[in-house]
Order: sequence, then structure tokens, then C-alpha cells
Amino acid sequence: MIVDKDKLAKTMEFWNQFLTRVKAKGQNPDVLAISYYPEWHGTPEALDLNLNTMATTHPGYEIDIAETAYPASGGDGSPLPNSPYPRTVQGQADAIRRVFQAANDVVDNRGSGVLVWEPAGYQPMFRAVPGLANTWEPHASINVFNAGRAKHILQDTVHTATVVGAAPKLPSSLHMLTTANNKIITVPVRWQPLPPGATDKPGEVTVTGTTGTGPVTAVIDVMPSLGEHDVTTS
Repeated sequence: MIVDKDKLAKTMEFWNQFLTRVKAKGQNPDVLAISYYPEWHGTPEALDLNLNTMATTHPGYEIDIAETAYPASGGDGSPLPNSPYPRTVQGQADAIRRVFQAANDVVDNRGSGVLVWEPAGYQPMFRAVPGLANTWEPHASINVFNAGRAKHILQDTVHTATVVGAAPKLPSSLHMLTTANNKIITVPVRWQPLPPGATDKPGEVTVTGTTGTGPVTAVIDVMPSLGEHDVTTS
């Protein structure tokens, strides 16, 4: 079922008539579901209102978001209408996470889930694999589904800098969020040795590390030493 922008009353009239008629025929669904695309259905706050109105008006059912998506590109990165999230990979992840929040916050814990609209041709959550026809892979932001169910969320990438010829200072620990209590703790990390000659010239170096809860990455910017920029005037 689709709740068009500013059409909640009309949608509730549909649900009332639909449920009355199916019950009269001896049937009754377990789940009431809607779609959500901000350009058609309104702001995230409107989604909150729609879900909770359905849940309080018809308390005998689970409530599901059966179709949603958000693009990771296009429109020069500007948000879709009624959305605060840019059309970027991170914006896509944040938009989907906000839909998760809406489902999670349904009254009486009756939000049952969120399903993504899969096809690649419309607001794609997937992208073409270069060089392979008819083959698609998920954007990196699809990992929001895994992160949304994770017990721990690790700070898996750190950025630092050094100058040519100097060893970088890598942190001995990283932050990790424990989702059960919303606490941030530190976990020790062991880094792999830098490749030989890694800081001999300006550029970017990547080093992997390990923690008790997963792999991590350090991205090191190797900057020119101050002496390389000295200018002598006479």
C-alpha cells in the first residue's frame, strides 16, 4: 500500500474498508505494509506519523515497510524532494538507516522490517560491475543492513599523516560502539608492518590491522618534508 504525501486520511479509509471486507469473508492478514520514497510519500517525519497512525488505529497487526530505496548518485548529489540526505553512497546509507529507525520506533515494537526495492534501473541500491554485462553488485552502503543488526560497530578506518622518510604514528586502540547499551569503548589494534620504502616519497599508503572484533585499515598520507619546500632568495 502507498501513502501519498498528505494523503494519510485517505489511506486510513482504504485500510478500514479493506480490513472490514476481508474479515467479512473470513480472512485476516498478519501484516499491514506500505512503501516509502520521500519524493512521493513525504519526509522521514511523515513516515513516522504514517506508521504509528496505522499501528494505533489497527493494533492487531505488525507494520512493515515493504518497499524503499534511495539513490547513491545523480542530481549533482542534491537530496531528493522531502529528504535531507544527499544522493551519495553515504547519503544512501543514512537515508536507509533513517527508514530502519522509523520501523524500529513503531509503537508497541510492532515494526516488523524493511525491504529494499532491488531493481537496478530505479533508485538503484545496486550498480553495474565494470566489464561484465547484466551483472550487478550492491553499493557499499548496502552494508547498512549488516550494521543495523550488529552487536558491535567498529571504527574500521583511520586516517593519519606523516612526512617523507618518517614512520607514521598509528593508534594503539580504536573506538567501538556496543549497540546493546549505546556505549563507546576502545579496543586494541595490531598493525601490520609498513611495506619497505612506503614513506620514501609523497603519496598514500594503506596498512591493515586486526582487532578482536574485525579487521581495520589505516590510510596514511605521506607529505613532502619541510625541506622540500624551502625557497632560497637572494
